[in-house]
Amino acid sequence: MRSRLATVLAAAALLSGLTACEAVTNATSAASNATDKAGICVEALKLANFTPSAQNVEKTAEDAKRTADDLTALAEKSPDAALREALNDMSDKVSELTVPNLDPTSITSWAKNKVDAVNTLSQACL
Repeated sequence: MRSRLATVLAAAALLSGLTACEAVTNATSAASNATDKAGICVEALKLANFTPSAQNVEKTAEDAKRTADDLTALAEKSPDAALREALNDMSDKVSELTVPNLDPTSITSWAKNKVDAVNTLSQACL
C-alpha cells in the first residue's frame, strides 16, 4: 500500500514539475515573440519613413525596391499575423514607386495614401 502511495505521489510531483517547465517554456516563448515583434516594429517604422524624391527618380526607384524587399523580409520573420499583413501592405505600397510612377503628381498622391499604410502598421505594432 505504501509503495503505491509513494508511486502516486512521485508521479504527481513529476507531473507538476513538467507542467511548471511547460509554463516557463511558454512564458519564455511569449517574451521572445514580444521582443521579436518590438524589434521588427522598430525596424519597420524606420523603413516606412521612406520618402521618395522626384529629383533623382532612378535612385528613388532603387531605394524603394530595396525598402520594399526589407519590409517583406521583416514580414517573413514576424510571429504576428496582423503585423505580417501590415508589413506586406507597406511593402506593396513602397513597391509602387517605380520610375514611370515618380512624377510630382504621383508622388503627392502616393504620399497621401502611404499615411493609411503607416497607420495600419503602427496599429499592428501595438
